[in-house]
Amino acid sequence: MRRSSVVVATLMVMACLSTGPAHAEDPGRTRKVEVFGENAPQGYTEVPVESGKARGLATPSATVTPIEVNGPSDKRIDLVYLGDGFTEAEQAAYTAQVANSWNILVQREPFKSYRKLFNVWQVNVVSGESGVDNDPVKGVRKDTALGGEYWCEDLERLVCVDVPTAESYAALAPAFDQIAVVINSPTYGGAGYIEENLVTFSGGHRSGPEILPHEFGHSIGDLADEYPYWAYPDDGSTYTDDEPVEKNVSIYNAGQQTAQRTKWWYWLGAQTPDGGVIDTFEGGAYYNLGIYRPSDNSLMRTLYREFNLVGREEMVRTFVGTTGLIDDSTPSGKVKPDSTLTVTPVGLPTVSTRWFINGHEITEWVGRTSAVALTKKPKGHGKPEAPWCGRKDLKAKKGDCAYSVQVGDSTDFVRNSAYKADVLTQSITWTVDKH
Repeated sequence: MRRSSVVVATLMVMACLSTGPAHAEDPGRTRKVEVFGENAPQGYTEVPVESGKARGLATPSATVTPIEVNGPSDKRIDLVYLGDGFTEAEQAAYTAQVANSWNILVQREPFKSYRKLFNVWQVNVVSGESGVDNDPVKGVRKDTALGGEYWCEDLERLVCVDVPTAESYAALAPAFDQIAVVINSPTYGGAGYIEENLVTFSGGHRSGPEILPHEFGHSIGDLADEYPYWAYPDDGSTYTDDEPVEKNVSIYNAGQQTAQRTKWWYWLGAQTPDGGVIDTFEGGAYYNLGIYRPSDNSLMRTLYREFNLVGREEMVRTFVGTTGLIDDSTPSGKVKPDSTLTVTPVGLPTVSTRWFINGHEITEWVGRTSAVALTKKPKGHGKPEAPWCGRKDLKAKKGDCAYSVQVGDSTDFVRNSAYKADVLTQSITWTVDKH
């Protein structure tokens, strides 16, 4: 279990971070947030649900600008940007900071390769005054749309907002899976609201946008933090609990993982994009000893880094698990003979199709997005090998006629065979009514 408190000290933050519920008798009264320094996450604290000045309950009004739309929202991960502390005259600056954040995100894998699985929206939130509370010094008060404030819970660089108000603005977009609140300030700060899939960061500081990729590791990738309590890096704290559910931390060392074929055993020894090779490095999940991480210093440990191979694989799994690989297919259900069957895979270079008739693969149809459901040998085709349901080598025992297409992702980012079979492979089957 996590220790009850830790003293966090850097050049920017001197405060106590409570790591247990601040209101244990009423856990619904607090929210868990991750705190960040300019170069690394620093741990968690609990903030009251009313942190950030409460806004009115009236439905907000704001225009929505599509930044990048790659498909229907029910088949995409929707990232919605909000701004706080930007006046009407500062909307151009807000737009530029949104563009900068999105650009930083898609320079990292696997966002770069899987960009087409995202929709990005900008809600043009207008505040009455420029800037937010307690910035540049404690005691400053500003009239802003989301009630943003530094010094949240007496932590100088922890930036809280009114979460229900932020969610109501985000709801103006077609959908939202992740909310990113850009704070109008050059002062470093931010927060990761893990359970709400909401991030705040200072748009005017170079380190601010680096918070979002890390938080996506939690909200989308279900990844654990790979750092110990950084204020006490060698404090001897020891993890003694059961094997964590998160895929990027483990109580088993490399030899044990290989013997048991568990966690990241199949990545061991592979060169990882964050530097070095995949192994078992002791320390992670807020403990110094007794638990291992896959690499020395990935994005889940330090900002400005890449995901390691294990984290990247998990991100891909959850990306595809959220969106699927098929945008559309026609027709549905039973089809008539000579119907044209179509499938629209997501537009990724590693995604392709395989076609089957009664379970037999038609190898010459690899990569096709359509086929005609034939129950009889096509007229004018003298070649006996022309694919059709009644062909001798394609017949079903009961005379049934079924066409199917398998859409698969062949990415090198995934080695886990179960992921390849269960998440990165999807199928559609059409039954042809021969009567």
